[in-house]
Amino acid sequence: MEQILTAKKAFSFVSDMIFLIRPTLLIPVWTILFLGWITSVPREFFDLSLDFHSPFFKMFLIFTAVVGWIYIVNQIADRESDKINNKLFILSENHIPVWLAWIEAVFFLIFAILGAWFWLDLVCFLIILAAAIMGFFYNLPPFKLKDTAWGGFLANWFGHGILTYFAGWYVAQLSFAGNLNYSQIAMGLVFAVSAGFANGAVYLTSTISDIEGDKKVGKQTFSVKYGAKNTTLLATICVIISFFTAFLIPYQNWIMIIPAALCIPLFYLLYKTQNIEKAFQTFRYPVVILSAMTALFVPAYAILVFSVVILSRIYYKKRFNLDYPSFNKE
Repeated sequence: MEQILTAKKAFSFVSDMIFLIRPTLLIPVWTILFLGWITSVPREFFDLSLDFHSPFFKMFLIFTAVVGWIYIVNQIADRESDKINNKLFILSENHIPVWLAWIEAVFFLIFAILGAWFWLDLVCFLIILAAAIMGFFYNLPPFKLKDTAWGGFLANWFGHGILTYFAGWYVAQLSFAGNLNYSQIAMGLVFAVSAGFANGAVYLTSTISDIEGDKKVGKQTFSVKYGAKNTTLLATICVIISFFTAFLIPYQNWIMIIPAALCIPLFYLLYKTQNIEKAFQTFRYPVVILSAMTALFVPAYAILVFSVVILSRIYYKKRFNLDYPSFNKE
């Protein structure tokens, strides 16, 4: 019996270390990364050209690692507010010591930086370095952009949106056309604007549910500073801008246009009704629709997403008796 209990404790510990990187929140990142890859060059449905030696697959692993660093540091910094908001229990309820979380975060950071340096080119290295620095500015003193209204918005607009899309776009171009000149790289950043505003809308709406907890710990997120109504208004404007800027994308731009068009009335309805309970569903719609669109080109991505969701449901139910992830609540 003692051995069984020890084995269960060890399994719980390993599971906690894995889920500390919040795999369900990696799905939006992966989706935007894939969207950059899909819209970079002409492609057919059910593209099976991805391989484990491609620049994209290497970027996929490396970008996942640098986001793992960001997500873990974010939880370390937000332990107190997460406890008040009754979420992210692994660190807020001391299931893993903070010092061990730091070790895991630094491991992911080192892997990402070294992987980009040795596996890919200088531009890819600069992308990963920029993401890592953005994660530092976002989460830690003296900047703590996540605790400010416009800092949090712009960091998500650029880091999670534009930089992530550009990473996927660039490595696709690297495979397709080889080295790019400065003007081509600049155009890639222009094409990424739609993804930036789409993610800005998702981020803004996601802050609404944490207003009370964030107030108690002194955060000045957009929702805290300007209120839910102004937050949903800006989120709606972001979706509209995402829709129009998606027309700038030269290939398969409908994969961005259609989801944005579908989400405009949903975000506008949230703004008009101020039914904050619907905010959870509203900011999840773009992720679900874009992920489904991505699977049309990369069928294996659907398997990855379903696997992450199912394993997460099992983990959170067994570990915390919590139905997560859920479409209706955070």
